[in-house]
Amino acid sequence: MDDLVHSDITDLDTLVNMIKLSFSFNDGANMIALCDHLYDRASQKYQELQFYKAHKKSVQPIHTKRPLVYYYGYSHLMKGMAFQKQGKYDEARDCIEKYAELGWFNGLDPHGEAEVEYYRHAAKANLYALDILSGRFEVLQEYVQFLQDNPEELLPGLLSIVEGASRHDYPLEAVLEPFAEQIDDFKYLEEPVNVSYYFRFCYQLSLYYIKQQRFTVALSYILQSLMLSDTLGMEHEHEFRKCTAIFEIFRSQATATQQDQYITILKGVLKDEKIDFTASVAQSV
Repeated sequence: MDDLVHSDITDLDTLVNMIKLSFSFNDGANMIALCDHLYDRASQKYQELQFYKAHKKSVQPIHTKRPLVYYYGYSHLMKGMAFQKQGKYDEARDCIEKYAELGWFNGLDPHGEAEVEYYRHAAKANLYALDILSGRFEVLQEYVQFLQDNPEELLPGLLSIVEGASRHDYPLEAVLEPFAEQIDDFKYLEEPVNVSYYFRFCYQLSLYYIKQQRFTVALSYILQSLMLSDTLGMEHEHEFRKCTAIFEIFRSQATATQQDQYITILKGVLKDEKIDFTASVAQSV
C-alpha cells in the first residue's frame, strides 16, 4: 500500500477507502500519509472552486459521494485518530481543532451543513476521549452523560474510558455498571469497524483486571478477544498473538472451563489443517 500513497491518486472517495483500510490494519504511518494526501487533494479542489467562482468562470462539477467539506474534515479526523492510537495526544488535539468548526467553508448546501455539524459533534466526543486518555478524569461524569445522550458514541467512548483507567489506575466498575446491558449487546455487533472496537474494548478490560489481580475476569475478556481477533482475520494476527501470550502467562489462574474454551479456540484456528485431535486427547488420558 505504501506505493499507492506516493502515486497520483486524485479520486477523493478512493483515498477515503484506503484510509479506512489502513485503520483496520492498524497501519498508523500509512494512515497519516494517506490523510495528508487526502487533505492536499481536497484543499486543491476547494481552491480551484473558489478561483473559478471569483473569476465568474463555469465550475466543473466534482463527482464525489459526499460534499467537499466532508473530505477536508475526514482527513483531519482520521489523522487525529492515528495520532491518538500512537499516544501522541497533543498532535491529535491539533487535528481536532482543524475539523471542530468548518462553517467557514464557502458554498455549503444543506448536505454540507450537515457534514459541518457532524464534525463539530465528533470533535466534542474526541476531545473528551483525549482528556480521559491523558488522565483528566475530572471530566469523566460529563463524558458519561455525553455518552448516555449519544449512544452511537458509546462503544468508542467506553473503549477510551477503559484504556484511560488501565493506564492511570482509575476504578472502572461504577462507570461501567450503568451500561451493563449495552455492553452485553456489543457481542452481537457485525460491522467490521465496530467489531474491531469491541475487540480492543475486551483487550483493554483484560489489562485493567490483570492490574487489579482479578485474573479469572481478565482471562474471560482475553478469551473474548481471542475469538474476535480470529473472526477479524489476518489484519489482527498480531493482536491474536498478544492475547495468546497473556493467556499462557496467566494460564495457571484459568478455570477448567476457560482452559477448555481456550483449547477450542486454538483448534478453530487449525480447522483447515485436518488434524485428528482425538489422538492427542487419548494420549493425554
